[in-house]
Amino acid sequence: MPHLLCLDLGTSAAKAALLDLDGTVHRRAEAPYPTRHAADGTAEQDPRDWERAARAVIVELLEAAPAAKASVDGAAPAPVPDTAPDVEVAALVLTGQMQDLVPVPRSGAASIAILYSDTRAGAEAEELRAALAADGVSWDALTGNLQDATSCAAMHLRLLRTAPEQLADLQGVVFGPAGYLVARMGLGLWCDPTTAATTGLLEARTRDWSPAVTRAAGLDPALLPALTGAAGQVVGHAGAEATALLGVPDGLPVVLAPGDAGATTSGIVGLAPGDAYVYLGTSGWLASVLPGTGTSPTGAQDAGGEPDGDEPDGDEPDGDEPDGVESAGEGSAGEDPAGEGAAGDEPAGVSHHLALGTSSATAEPPILRISALLSAGAAADWARQAVLDGADPARADQLLEAREQERGRGPSGLLALPSIVGERFPVRDGDLRGAVLGIDAGTRGIDLYAAMLEGVAHGLTHGLEHAEGPSPRPLPVTGGGAASAPWLRILADVTGRPVRTIDGTDAALLGCALVAAEALGLDHALVPLGARQEAATIDPDPSAAAQHAALRPAYRALYDAAAQVQRLR
Repeated sequence: MPHLLCLDLGTSAAKAALLDLDGTVHRRAEAPYPTRHAADGTAEQDPRDWERAARAVIVELLEAAPAAKASVDGAAPAPVPDTAPDVEVAALVLTGQMQDLVPVPRSGAASIAILYSDTRAGAEAEELRAALAADGVSWDALTGNLQDATSCAAMHLRLLRTAPEQLADLQGVVFGPAGYLVARMGLGLWCDPTTAATTGLLEARTRDWSPAVTRAAGLDPALLPALTGAAGQVVGHAGAEATALLGVPDGLPVVLAPGDAGATTSGIVGLAPGDAYVYLGTSGWLASVLPGTGTSPTGAQDAGGEPDGDEPDGDEPDGDEPDGVESAGEGSAGEDPAGEGAAGDEPAGVSHHLALGTSSATAEPPILRISALLSAGAAADWARQAVLDGADPARADQLLEAREQERGRGPSGLLALPSIVGERFPVRDGDLRGAVLGIDAGTRGIDLYAAMLEGVAHGLTHGLEHAEGPSPRPLPVTGGGAASAPWLRILADVTGRPVRTIDGTDAALLGCALVAAEALGLDHALVPLGARQEAATIDPDPSAAAQHAALRPAYRALYDAAAQVQRLR
């Protein structure tokens, strides 16, 4: 059976796996690389470390399968012992962190990659915003996302002024390690639309590089990579350069998958509009696939400066989200006393909107919206320390189970905001802080803890209210919080949807395999993790779900009320 060699180059390590067309992971390998941080906001990596790590994991996997060969005509595998089992490798598939600025020299390896978390270009971001505004263009509306110091356009303008030698004699620029390895294999400059949407250089409506932004950033458009159209696209075949660089067989097809946010979504739920999943880690997020037609993120604007006001709004997150979905800028909640951002009216700047490539799942290229809470597991950790005497998660779950046995499923009677370090969704306000409303003489510590978990669930549910109609499909949940059965029941009741816990460890690699199999036209039985029958499902309690639904307007109003009180302190 053909296998797909999938490679995910994240922020801290290269992870690779050989997957067959049934979705079974046969071998895994991982190799770390360092990041250089400095007090001025520096976050950089050396692309040569990406090369070394990628080669290490690929060689480890292929040496473990000594008869590995390319499944393409004319590829001559190396001699192997007669007893070695054949492993037919159908393609090398690449994904990785996004929103990096990587100048690619005409010859040799790049020496610098400025990461998505680098915040040194704040002044340049403001300069870009002002220059575009002078021409009647809103940078945020044009790109469909809130732009700031982490924009690749701002990074480029800063580098042009502080280290112009890094931009001399270039083949071009790319925006992550996957595109960089493609270039280093001699296959040209390529970028997937998901990664492109994180750069501050892509127009949301046209899905093409913006002449206005590239001009303002001092970036020669001829240096920009070509954009892939499909979710997974064959961008070439390995030749001598690829074999020397990474140790892959000659003639092997190379598939560029979506950046890691898109690949992870593909691996968990797929890329059809209506698909969504929840991540409960230190931070938390809801990732939703929306139809490309009729969805205009952040009132997406034409280059001429006219926003489209007839379609829904949106924009960005932070924390544990897929690498390269970053923003340093903050707005504030509560400035509109009428409640801007109430259900059905998401304000600009609170969700990321990322382009996705075409696939068999949809006729039009969809949009990936990621709505992130700054504190999910972090809020739960705080509450256990503050109101449960430092109970560990297992003990806290026991107390929740006992409470549920006593009172049944349903709202705690309290309204809680989990925004202990500011917030990004459903409002964007770095100064907002957590709050609990409704405490009375009978309130216990476990009630406060349950309320905090409810607050996280309600925060995420504001994103589901923008989905295209009701979905009967279970909502997959991954991350450390998915280990808490009581929290999953709360999430099911608050969202009104069945929830299904999954292990998302291999999600990005599986997502790579799914888009590559389609790109190559392979017959396969690959299924996203959230659709697998072995995943345990928890149904909502109808009475509890109805009670939580009635509370949503109160939860949304609490964000604005808390922000207004915070400003009076």
